[in-house]
Amino acid sequence: MNGKETISFKNATILAFAILISFTVVSLLLQGDSYLRMVFSDITGPVIEILVITGLFYAAYASKNQGQHVQIAWILMGVAFSFTALGDITWAILELVFSTNPFPSVADIFYLAFYPLFALGIYFMPRDKFSSSDRYKIILEMGIILLTVGLFLWVFLISPNLTSQEEFLNIFISVIYIVFDFVLLFALIRLLYSKFKEEYYGPLILIGLGMVALIITDYIYYLQTLQGTYVSGGLLDSGWILSYMLVGLAALLQITGEKYQLIPPYLSFIKKSSFTSYLPLLLALISFMLLVWANEIQEEPNIPVIELVVGIIILMVLFRQFLTERALSSSEKNYRDLVDNSLVGIYKTNISGDILFANESLAQIFKFSDVEELKSHQITEFYKNISARKEIIDKLRKEGSFAQYEVEMVSREGDTVNMLLSASLTGKVISGMLMDITLRKKAEKALQDSEEKYHTLFESNPTYTILVSLEGSILDVNSAASKFAGISSQELIGKSFPELQIFPNEEDIKFQRSKFLQALQGETIKPFQYQLIDYKGNYSWVESQLVPIKKDGEINSILVISKDITERKKAMDGLERMVDEKNILIKEIHHRVKNNMQIISSLLNLQSQHLKADEQFAVSILKESQNRVKSMAMIHENLYQSKDFTHIKFEDYITRLVYELFYSYSGDADKIRLVVDVDDVNLNMETAVPCGLIVSELFTNSVKYAFPEGREGEIRVSLKQEPGKDDAREFILTVSDDGVGFPPDLDYRNTETLGLELVNSLTCQIDGNISLDLTQGTKFTVKFKELRYKKRI
Repeated sequence: MNGKETISFKNATILAFAILISFTVVSLLLQGDSYLRMVFSDITGPVIEILVITGLFYAAYASKNQGQHVQIAWILMGVAFSFTALGDITWAILELVFSTNPFPSVADIFYLAFYPLFALGIYFMPRDKFSSSDRYKIILEMGIILLTVGLFLWVFLISPNLTSQEEFLNIFISVIYIVFDFVLLFALIRLLYSKFKEEYYGPLILIGLGMVALIITDYIYYLQTLQGTYVSGGLLDSGWILSYMLVGLAALLQITGEKYQLIPPYLSFIKKSSFTSYLPLLLALISFMLLVWANEIQEEPNIPVIELVVGIIILMVLFRQFLTERALSSSEKNYRDLVDNSLVGIYKTNISGDILFANESLAQIFKFSDVEELKSHQITEFYKNISARKEIIDKLRKEGSFAQYEVEMVSREGDTVNMLLSASLTGKVISGMLMDITLRKKAEKALQDSEEKYHTLFESNPTYTILVSLEGSILDVNSAASKFAGISSQELIGKSFPELQIFPNEEDIKFQRSKFLQALQGETIKPFQYQLIDYKGNYSWVESQLVPIKKDGEINSILVISKDITERKKAMDGLERMVDEKNILIKEIHHRVKNNMQIISSLLNLQSQHLKADEQFAVSILKESQNRVKSMAMIHENLYQSKDFTHIKFEDYITRLVYELFYSYSGDADKIRLVVDVDDVNLNMETAVPCGLIVSELFTNSVKYAFPEGREGEIRVSLKQEPGKDDAREFILTVSDDGVGFPPDLDYRNTETLGLELVNSLTCQIDGNISLDLTQGTKFTVKFKELRYKKRI
């Protein structure tokens, strides 16, 4: 809960004691009017109790994040006070309305329910566990306290109650009250001996004080009732009001969560003192004095009981002392083992320098075989500079003690040993510890050298190197970065990048911030480029990398490494322009080659049109030449339309070539079906041109000769890359038809026809081999590899 939501503890304490004082004053003023006094007391009590109950239940709600046990504890205390309030309301009704004596009455049922419930609430408060030896000693001490208090109750309250002339019911209920107060006392003593977390310390002190006030008031009430001097609404009721107030303040402290200093600084010795250790001895003495007093005053039958209880208390004190001595002996042995096995040298010397005590570690530090051999020397022999010893003694005489004082000493073999010394002076005896920190000093020296090397590299690095905090402020910069900003390194430290105004616009700042957030997630940011403005207003291109710096597994800063790439950027831009110009030039070349080939094709077409009807053979030759030129022109057309000037998409090329050849020979699409099955592959120009010409020649033969006199059929062109041959790039080209077939007496490898001769020649050019299958029409198969592209100058 937030303390701002409720009244502060200090103000509530002032208000509570103001109410208590007011109640006491009014009670005193109404001494002469018994009825008004009873009315005032019977109404005030329940009102205050309702406020306390509200606070207790609210404390339970505020403790929901502290564990179920804490909540249950406050709820039980709230329920306990609810029963007390019901008892007071019942008491008031019986006393004011029915004018009867409320003791004993129904109200006692509610009152009696309070004690076990409140004791249970205290029991539920979480506490630290004790060791077994401490637990037994605490049980004994609590037993001694309870027996002593019980003895007092027996002597002063229970025994007089049992021998009084009151009715049995009155005596019985009175004894039950005493027993229940005893239960509450037991819970209070258990609270006294428990170890609680600091957050519960304040509320539990107030609860304990409230219960002390309640128990004392109850016992005074029982004594006054026994003597017949109790006055309803009298001054004694202030004790109950005080106990309610203290419990209510405890609930408020739990709600607000304030760390209030309940014990003033000048009484801080109370917290540090071990008064509980002396309490059993004091109580044993008191119980013995009670026995002596009772022996003179009490009736004879009570003396054996008192003697028995006092005897048990003394035996318990003796047994507790035995456990204490045993624990001390064990502690001393553990201490001795700790000293002997300590890695730190422990010593005791006098002012003169005699070694009075030393452990094994100190002997090993100074390279002695055992402690006795070390003690035969004086401590002054081991100081590298004897003046350091005098400084240490002077410091001890002024301050009494000090810790972590560095001094150089020497071993028996003359080696320098760096020591971290702690010492205290008692009389003329100096005691303390010596720790060998020689290795640490060497490590510190190595670290210092490493830091100097790092700083030298950091400063001499020509790149802009900047260390940035997690909040975005500059922690360190090198000289290159400060030179770019035109500000000294010291002036740059503490500033953020937006403050330096080095980014051209807001978008660049957002871009940098997004990269920085990525780095905060532990990701090393790969180099990225952006523009900056130097202190002269010049624009520069830089390439940066962000590296998260970790310490103990957590990111504590970001290292920004940037280099000026302005000149490189200019060079790259120039290269890109050159490449663009080269690409445009290559496109233009391919375009012009394609145009020239189309001109040649057109010339061949014009030439064929000027031939006479009896010169059809010449027309055929010109047409075939025209188709060959067209197949090469199409390749150049594909190249200048493509972004890649070294490869063409062969599927598109073959499909277009086949259909243009088919229709150039007036192919009948109704009778001859074309099937093109080409893999999605790219071939370089060295392979594509011969392969295209081979397809042109073989396909033309099929169109011209496979289907005479209007026969129907199919022509299939296929190009497949052999599976598993990605590196070798091997292909199978097939041109087939189901026509009349190839003449059986014609050797396709040795023929005088230009077309087949050209096919064989081109197959050799692409390092392939050709085969012919005549089982079902005509099927030419060419296996080849893609030729390596030869770069041109």
